[in-house]
Amino acid sequence: MPIQSSFYRPAAAVPAELSRSVFITNILSSLFAGITALLLFIIIAFFRWADILYSVVAVALIFAALPVLNKRLFHIGRYLFCLIPVYVALGISLYWKYKAPMQSAITYFDVRYVMLASTILPAVVFTIKEKWKIVGCMGSILLCLALFDPIHNLFGLGYYQQGYSGRSYYYINAITVISFLELALGIIVLKIITGRAETEVNKTLIELNASNRQLVVKNEELVKLNEFMVRQSEELIQQKKEIQESRELIAEANLLISVQQEKLVVANKELEKQVQEKTIDLTTANEELIKHNNELRQFSYTVSHNLRAPVARLLGLTDLFGKAELNKEREAMAVLIQRSGQELDEILKDLHQIIDLRNDLYRVHEKFAFADEWQKITFALGDQIRPAYRISIDFAQGPVIYSIRAMIHSILYNLVSNAIKYRNPEKELTIDIRTETLVDQCTVITVKDNGLGINLETQRDNIFKLYRRFHSHVEGKGLGLYLVKSQVDTLGGAIEVASEVNRGTTFTIKLPHPPNISKQVFFESDAAQIYFDAEINNTVILWKKSITVEEYRKAFDAVLHSLKTYHSPGCITDMRQQGLVPPEEQQWLFTTIIPEAVRYGLKRIAAVGLADPIRQSYLEGIQAKSQLLGVELRVFDGLEDAVSWMEKFVKHST
Repeated sequence: MPIQSSFYRPAAAVPAELSRSVFITNILSSLFAGITALLLFIIIAFFRWADILYSVVAVALIFAALPVLNKRLFHIGRYLFCLIPVYVALGISLYWKYKAPMQSAITYFDVRYVMLASTILPAVVFTIKEKWKIVGCMGSILLCLALFDPIHNLFGLGYYQQGYSGRSYYYINAITVISFLELALGIIVLKIITGRAETEVNKTLIELNASNRQLVVKNEELVKLNEFMVRQSEELIQQKKEIQESRELIAEANLLISVQQEKLVVANKELEKQVQEKTIDLTTANEELIKHNNELRQFSYTVSHNLRAPVARLLGLTDLFGKAELNKEREAMAVLIQRSGQELDEILKDLHQIIDLRNDLYRVHEKFAFADEWQKITFALGDQIRPAYRISIDFAQGPVIYSIRAMIHSILYNLVSNAIKYRNPEKELTIDIRTETLVDQCTVITVKDNGLGINLETQRDNIFKLYRRFHSHVEGKGLGLYLVKSQVDTLGGAIEVASEVNRGTTFTIKLPHPPNISKQVFFESDAAQIYFDAEINNTVILWKKSITVEEYRKAFDAVLHSLKTYHSPGCITDMRQQGLVPPEEQQWLFTTIIPEAVRYGLKRIAAVGLADPIRQSYLEGIQAKSQLLGVELRVFDGLEDAVSWMEKFVKHST
């Protein structure tokens, strides 16, 4: 059995045949020290503290010290281990009865159990060769058990001397002695059997060691013989080697040719693959160029066509304005000039929407409720929605969506605006708007009306083209459905239309659930990464290194732009890798960025690493400014804790 603990390991002075016994004694003594301490608490709990309990404390200390004592005096240590429980228990019994007579008759019995339990200890800590030590310790225990009552009577503390009257009291002496003999004989027999078995095992080990030594000798002889054979084999190999050298040279040449051929085949395949990939890339790029070229032509045509009329009117009116002589004529012309200017402004705004859409300025997907957007749409439509219109909305099956808020707003606004604009004058207008979230997290938006409808047989290919109108008697520019289709495409979705003339139109839009909604990176540099987390509606700043003034300002300008665009109430900034910020840049943050961010809706800041002592002034400045502006500031050690804190506000709001 390997001995693991250096504290319990016997010292070098302990003979090898006693090492196991001393090791067991050391372990059990530590365990008994703990048991004795537990017994002390139990005695105090039941009988109060008494001076005799100092002896129990002493026993616990002796047990605890035995591993040290056994380093040198291992015979005495084992004797103490076996006999201390017996004699101390007997002494406590006498003292306790002397100090507290008639306290409890149980004290005449419990000590015997301790003595009886100690019977097994000699057989545990002494080897079979130390039989006289075993006999001596067991005899001492038997003597204490047999003389338990005479010793108590000698001091006037006997069972009957104390006034107890149990008639069968002395019967316990016989039972105790018999129990002792049963334990002792059983343990001795077991010790003898295990000792003999251990002797047989040791004998077998000795024989095995002898056999191993013989095997080692034979193995050495075999090694020598093998070395001789190796030398003979080397000579034969040398002869064969000379014969095979020419063959090997030929084989190497053939192998080299084969390898070169294989490499050439692989290189050809790789080249073909690269050519195919480049061809696909070029084809895709060419298709994109053709598409953008067509859009550019259409855009150029639209600009020239739509701007020509208002510009011509402005030029003509300004020319007439200079020739007019009466104030009334000038006022009338001024009104016309203003109207032409407004018309030109509307056209420029429409073109600006198209440019923004193509430049993909709106990239970040937010989590928002359709009900909130519908309120904004009804406000934007204003007087266009009349009390007589029946507009039904049902967002129960898909109340929220992760998407680009401005595009969803524009899609719904244009579809509802078109439904109102192209209503059937002979019917009461009804509009049905529904949303649904599918199992695959896709969102389906349905807008249905009972308006004039579209002839799909003739106009299906023109529905979503720029500046295409299908009802000339109604004022319009033909831009709405083009924007709807472009925005749906930008969102990676699909739009379907079903329509009948004078029966109405149904638009069905299917939008996929966007990927990576929790980390939508919109700014990346060597110094910082900034992304929008739609799950917690937060802008997150991860500083990568010690920053320069230019990097610091550029990053926070991007943060401010994000807050201005998406009005996220929270901002998380991880400053652990940021380094020190110059005092003048700190003041710029306090006086410019934080107030602007609050104006855009910032309510709480989670700062990671701000508690570092090197950022003490930075922390104090942010705390003071946040408190002044009513912003809640929390400092964290890790990014995960900051995100968890922000998640609480999302759960509370939902």
